[in-house]
Amino acid sequence: MLKIIPRSIQDVPTLEVIQEELINEPLPLVVFYHGWRSAKEQVLTQARKLAQKNIRVVLPDAPNHGERHADVSSVPSVTFWNSIQGNIGEFSLICQFYQKNKLIKDQKIGVGGYSMGGITTAALLTQHPEITAATIIMGTPDLIGYAQLVIDDAKKRNLYMPADFDKLVAWIDNYDLNSQPEKINRRPVLFWHGTKDPRIPYRMSKDFFDNLQGKTYGEQVAFITGYRAGHLVEPRLMDKIANFFEYYLE
Repeated sequence: MLKIIPRSIQDVPTLEVIQEELINEPLPLVVFYHGWRSAKEQVLTQARKLAQKNIRVVLPDAPNHGERHADVSSVPSVTFWNSIQGNIGEFSLICQFYQKNKLIKDQKIGVGGYSMGGITTAALLTQHPEITAATIIMGTPDLIGYAQLVIDDAKKRNLYMPADFDKLVAWIDNYDLNSQPEKINRRPVLFWHGTKDPRIPYRMSKDFFDNLQGKTYGEQVAFITGYRAGHLVEPRLMDKIANFFEYYLE
């Protein structure tokens, strides 16, 4: 029987999803991030599928989301990047909580997410070699390119953008996996992206994957194309994600 445990790790609201009889057992840990203007409860179906594989799953609310809801800034994408930056900063806090309580088996740590959560995952891979395996679903490792896409779109729609916007989000340069793909370092990473995604272009993930071909550091990266699929995750894909983590975190 699965149990859902609400928990604040310092000031980070989370849900832990786990099989009830395994609550006190060390298990592989997966931190799974929700998307933009969503919340941790919206990824519970994915978490349940993972927990059924004898994995401890933690779902954080990103800053400005869920229990931490805040209004969106009138400047396009400021709140978006602030939310991702918060996720990145809080990742080690979450992992350390479970490490201190000796609840991570063999230090197997998985990270995944949808959309904004997928971008978060890609960013974390640049700085956290302790991550064992990752899934980037409807996200992109090209943070710099996506930031420019938002700027260009705002200009087309005559929306206000500060002239120094690139400096306001300059931190993303350090977390852009697209410009430092060697940071994957042979770790298993699963991408999924729909060809008709209206929010994050398919090519922003597929081009990255194509450029990895023949590179030793990317030999365990896999890409699933959702033909004619949009920005939506279906149950069959959730099963694939659960199977992926089960295989690489066992």
